[in-house]
Amino acid sequence: MPFTIQKTLFLLGCFFCLSAPVRSQQSPAFFFASRPCRDSVAQSLKTQVDRAIILPLSDSAASALSGAYWAMELMGYQPAGFETAIPAQLPHLAQTDAELQRAFLEMLYALYPGQFAKEVQAIWPQLGSHKTKAMALEYLAQAGIFPSVAFTSSFYGSEWYLAYRKRWKDPKPPLPAVADFLHPSFLPGQAVLVSFQYADRSQPGYLMIRDTSGQWVADSLGKPLPFPQLARAVSNLPYYLTNGNTPQGLYRITGTAVSDNPWIGPTPNLQLVLPFESGNAFFGADTAYLAFYRKILGSNLTKFPGLWESYTAGKAGRTEIIAHGTTIDPAFYQGKPFFPHTPSLGCLCSPEAWNDRGERVSSAQWAWMSALQERNMNPQWMVVAEVER
Repeated sequence: MPFTIQKTLFLLGCFFCLSAPVRSQQSPAFFFASRPCRDSVAQSLKTQVDRAIILPLSDSAASALSGAYWAMELMGYQPAGFETAIPAQLPHLAQTDAELQRAFLEMLYALYPGQFAKEVQAIWPQLGSHKTKAMALEYLAQAGIFPSVAFTSSFYGSEWYLAYRKRWKDPKPPLPAVADFLHPSFLPGQAVLVSFQYADRSQPGYLMIRDTSGQWVADSLGKPLPFPQLARAVSNLPYYLTNGNTPQGLYRITGTAVSDNPWIGPTPNLQLVLPFESGNAFFGADTAYLAFYRKILGSNLTKFPGLWESYTAGKAGRTEIIAHGTTIDPAFYQGKPFFPHTPSLGCLCSPEAWNDRGERVSSAQWAWMSALQERNMNPQWMVVAEVER
């Protein structure tokens, strides 16, 4: 899911950054990506987080708290004293709205992995939705705890629990090779975008373009062109959960756009839909959904379980996954394995660099989008796949 406008508006003290584009002598600049605005945004976010987290964990404070939790994840910010307050808050979490529960558990998973397993284990059955219960189980899994779930419960048959069970039943499924995506059974005669990623999503992957002849787009020396791309959510939650890592599998390409979200920035992005998203946008008029998905993958790729993640995630309600650039300050992630990449809320994010004036100095996003345009290629399908390193 791209960064939402609602979350952007959490920057109450930084509206000038959103509305003051400037121009340098060299090229247009995007002021939100400039050093003055980045510093102002970071300070404003920290101030608002510090004010919000002292509020009681209640529905009346849900908007402020949800915004604060998002900002904490974005910056990797752990406010002083908050860690000691969490054990007292968790017993009250089940009495709050399910969306506040979701935001709280996402923050906990991202910033305090497994640290409060005892408290979460005590409350997870009382949480307000199947999704939040699955999030709690994934949090417990970080600590090696796998509670039993009654076969008779409605949660047991939910899309979220089914995805959780499948994920932990076979945590290391077989992976395809890069060459498998040149197999003639996979969309023959069509251009395809393939985002190759790794099981450890903290390791950046890369995008490659397969042309209509079934070969990788290459440079002047004939070497296939890889374009850096990160498929890691800032939360690092599993693929089937809101704001989790980008699911593997198929996506239908629906066009391009320029976002009005300042965190994504002005570089054109690729619009995608998952199975079951936006009505019939993925399947068209076909209602034999499994057979349709299997046919697109082809006889060779359909045997790899990971390539069905987008199907599962779409059934569980995931939406709004696109392929975009970024204006997020990479300084938030100094020392992380993916630096200078910046994670998103589950989209495919290609790195971009901006100077202190907010001028874009490099862009992997622009590079691969331009490669498509220069070759007059309009692929209909994108696939995300984990491969061996």
